[in-house]
Amino acid sequence: MNKKEQFIKNGLSCLGFRSKQDLIENLYLKAIIDSYSRIDKNIGIENDIRDRFVYDFYHISPITKELLQSNILFINWERWVFKNEIDLGRADLSFAVSGIEFIIECKRLKNASQNYIDEGLNRFISNDYSENESYAGMIGFVTKGNIEEIKSGLFEKCKNKNYKSNKFCLERYQQWKHYFKSAHLRTDKSEINIYHLFFQFMKNLKD
Repeated sequence: MNKKEQFIKNGLSCLGFRSKQDLIENLYLKAIIDSYSRIDKNIGIENDIRDRFVYDFYHISPITKELLQSNILFINWERWVFKNEIDLGRADLSFAVSGIEFIIECKRLKNASQNYIDEGLNRFISNDYSENESYAGMIGFVTKGNIEEIKSGLFEKCKNKNYKSNKFCLERYQQWKHYFKSAHLRTDKSEINIYHLFFQFMKNLKD
């Protein structure tokens, strides 16, 4: 185990987590699902919906508020990343503790749009995002259509993008029903494991 791995292991232990996956599922994703239970479900633009989550993380969430105030957890939105030496990308959301970052790409959905792949998943496969991480996430804000049909359609599209059926994909995720997991071979031949979570925002502001 090198110094970086030992540092990360010690940090996880101090926070009460066994692994990166444990941290992601029982802090980051748990916080997202918990915040969804409180935030406004009205239709909005992508960034507006994302910002509802961020506000809740900072001001209300019993899971993240204290960690953020103590500078133990860091949450960034519109997080700039270097795609290459001359080009910048802008990830929608990221969670970070020392040595571990979990980047999330958000998409507003009315159907199983190819844009979810071209402007979302491909950014992880091409190493534009999460280059040095083994886990990342995507969130679909479903504003129209059947959430399960959209989820299934996108899963089929994801399976056409360097898909790897590994242990991560086969493990069930019990905290949320509208999800799937996928793993992909990146351009540098490393693997990236992606959590895909879907949330409905279908109320009309005029209702």
